[in-house]
Amino acid sequence: MQQRIPQLDALRGVAILLVMFHNSGSLRHLFAQGWMGVDLFFVLSGFLITGILVDTKRSEGYFRNFYVRRCLRIWPLYYSALFFMFVFVPFLRPSEAHMVFASRSSPWWAYPLFLQNFLVSSPTGATGLLGVTWSLAVEEQFYLVWPWVIRYCSWLQVRRLAIAVICLSPALRLYLVLHGVDIYPNVFCRLDGLMAGALLAIVVRSENFLPSNFIKRAWMALFIAVPLALITATANARWIAFSFTAMSSVSFVYLALFSKEAWLRAALTNRFLIYTGTISYGLYLLHKIPFDMAKTFHFTRHPLLILPIAIVASYALATLSWNLLEKPFLGLKRFFESKSRRPDFANSQLVLVPQKGN
Repeated sequence: MQQRIPQLDALRGVAILLVMFHNSGSLRHLFAQGWMGVDLFFVLSGFLITGILVDTKRSEGYFRNFYVRRCLRIWPLYYSALFFMFVFVPFLRPSEAHMVFASRSSPWWAYPLFLQNFLVSSPTGATGLLGVTWSLAVEEQFYLVWPWVIRYCSWLQVRRLAIAVICLSPALRLYLVLHGVDIYPNVFCRLDGLMAGALLAIVVRSENFLPSNFIKRAWMALFIAVPLALITATANARWIAFSFTAMSSVSFVYLALFSKEAWLRAALTNRFLIYTGTISYGLYLLHKIPFDMAKTFHFTRHPLLILPIAIVASYALATLSWNLLEKPFLGLKRFFESKSRRPDFANSQLVLVPQKGN
């Protein structure tokens, strides 16, 4: 979509806060399942990316514009983060260079190629901010295939494919778990979140779509899926927990777009959440730096003091990244615009009017 929808930024804000508290150390026991914020990111990505692709499917420069715009969004900060880890940190603290290139982060060249989720033995345990980059690899691998599917398949075929992936994913994950495969960063094991978002993008663009028909179902799905996701994740049954997180996330996205509940609308128009979602990419990649610095300098003895300082530092880094690095590159997107055939969300009873943005 060419415009920002503020409540989706608020959902990004919720997702990144869950991830940050999960990685904070001091609050990790309270946010043990905060990793589910990543699944919310996947659903949002599947929804928004599929929407962009469907709306520009017949436009000139479809592939070029999509891939260039995605590179402008992801690559500048990502490769800056890799430069920081592989060049700046070893130069600044030579004594810790071995930690950056340690076996848990090897091979280093997998990261520039977005292959760390396949080539690194335990990508989530990689040094510093490298440990969160596995999800970006999943996204990039998704981008390699999905635009081609949208371009050359009908809406019906795309819908059937999305449903098939959602239904078959738990069986695939269970099979791989029984054979000792780490399913957490595996792109083939995280597709149902992306496909749930993609399916929602197709549904809301259907000619006969009426949001009010699905509001109650979305609430029911949310209230059923969230407890099941927490229970199965706590029981270390992630092969099925991922399905429940995808279901709860896509229900949450639907309700964010179309529910008229006053308390939900108030929460999703909160300026703090919207701003947090706006800079969420920087927060996601950079929040490990302040937390790791606290560990390096042994400040973790005072977690209640260090936690707010680390969070403020994370916001400061993300704000600098947004204003000095990300926004200038995002401004170049105007040279790669596609004529889109967007759905009229106003006629679809979208609760909030989309705001103009990048």
